[in-house]
Amino acid sequence: MTIKRRLFISNILMIAIPIVLAIMLSSLLALLLWREFDFRFESSEDYYGVRDSVMQASLDLLGSPDPEAEKLSFMISRVDRMLTNNDMALRIYETSGQAADLTSDLTSDQVSDPSSDSASNPASARTSDPSSGPAAAQAPAGTPAQLGTGLLAYSLGGEPFADPRLAQALGALGGTGLVGEDGRELYVSETSAGGESYRIELYSTRDDSVEAEVGHPGGGLWVPISILLGMVAVVALTSRFLTRFVFQKIRQPLEILADGVNEIRDGNLNYRIDYTRKDEFRPVCEAFNEMAGRLKESVWAVQKQEMNRKELLAGISHDLRSPLTSIKAYAEGLLDGVAATEEARHRYAAMIRTKAGDIDHMVSRLFLFSKMDLGDYPNYPEDLDPHEELESFFRAVDDEYAHQGLRVKLGAMEQGLMLHVDPVQFRRVLSNVVENSLKYKERPEVTVSVEMYRAGTTLTIAVSDDGPGVTDEALPKLFDVFYRSDASRSSPNRGSGLGLAISEKAITFMHGTIKAEHADGGGLRIVIELPLRPIKEA
Repeated sequence: MTIKRRLFISNILMIAIPIVLAIMLSSLLALLLWREFDFRFESSEDYYGVRDSVMQASLDLLGSPDPEAEKLSFMISRVDRMLTNNDMALRIYETSGQAADLTSDLTSDQVSDPSSDSASNPASARTSDPSSGPAAAQAPAGTPAQLGTGLLAYSLGGEPFADPRLAQALGALGGTGLVGEDGRELYVSETSAGGESYRIELYSTRDDSVEAEVGHPGGGLWVPISILLGMVAVVALTSRFLTRFVFQKIRQPLEILADGVNEIRDGNLNYRIDYTRKDEFRPVCEAFNEMAGRLKESVWAVQKQEMNRKELLAGISHDLRSPLTSIKAYAEGLLDGVAATEEARHRYAAMIRTKAGDIDHMVSRLFLFSKMDLGDYPNYPEDLDPHEELESFFRAVDDEYAHQGLRVKLGAMEQGLMLHVDPVQFRRVLSNVVENSLKYKERPEVTVSVEMYRAGTTLTIAVSDDGPGVTDEALPKLFDVFYRSDASRSSPNRGSGLGLAISEKAITFMHGTIKAEHADGGGLRIVIELPLRPIKEA
């Protein structure tokens, strides 16, 4: 799984898990609160809602002339529960006739048990002894509203309070209505049902301090605080899980990369990272391995250049010392009078000039190579026919090479081709390659064979000789500066080791390649490959 996908999943889970768990926690808390504070009002709106529910239940109770016992018991239990939970008391008096006190025989056990006799037969309960009716629930004497008068039909909830001030206020309202003071409220209503008149008295006590303690534990803040703490805990646990889910997959590859960097720092350029996971770190590890390979090649190239530099200095010192030693010896011979005759002096002077010419030629070629190595050498390419160029070059130098013991043999050459190269550099390359065979010949005469053929869009020129050839170890070094096959450099007449190095630079400028290989007859074969230029049709 990729890091991007892991991050996407972790972000989704970071949002989804807290929301789901918060909903579950809130639902659980709401359920607990509902079960603990069933039918309990926590504000004035809740109070009036409960009051209206009680009054409606009372009217339903009175409006059932002959209800079934089980239904009546359920209705009484529901009203009594609402009243008890909300510190209310309900008294219903029959004001139009004689009625028995139903609740005198209806105990709390009978209210909760529908099978009790009084609950199942309310008609018999209403015909009980009238002496247990109004006298048992009379309000304090002298109250203007005449509370507690009549036959007590139902007595549910708690005990009613006696408050002369509320009775006085209720009397001022005509005996019915809602009055309240200091948390006490009294509601009186008159109604009729089944041809009978009834007065309903509802007493309630509202203590704000008690309400705050009972209705809102913890000052009303414990529910949101609990939810907040639960969400914080869920987010913390989710974050820890997702951190391990994502970070572990990031830390391990980083540690692998750090180990690789330390290995490279300590010089182990052969170290490679073996990473098989298909994620974002795989291209990084592959790039690291490629970097390590290129760094190894770069270090090897620097070491090779340093070695070549040392060989270059040694070669220059040796090749300059030999002609300078000869010049010094001939000059001392002239000064000391060793050359007594005019002919001897002329021969000494000619030798000094020859050695000076060798030094000048070597310095010129070294200067040429340095400029080519720096890329600061003039290059003027133009279109030329390689077949005509080869024939023209070898026709011009044939007599000179033959006099030195070199015979040129031109093989099969394809015509109608075109190159885009500097003609001066092209002839210089041909001259250096052929002269290399001439300098290292071991027989009086050496034969050089030249072939030219086309391979796709590339022109190949192969120059082979039947000389002594070189060893396998020497083949890749032939184009190094000042390299000679004779390591002792005991044969100054075999050149300075700059010819093939200059040829390689020139061919590189032409966007081609040059390489050395063994010839079929045991000699040396130099292969030059150059890109062909398309011929424009007239």
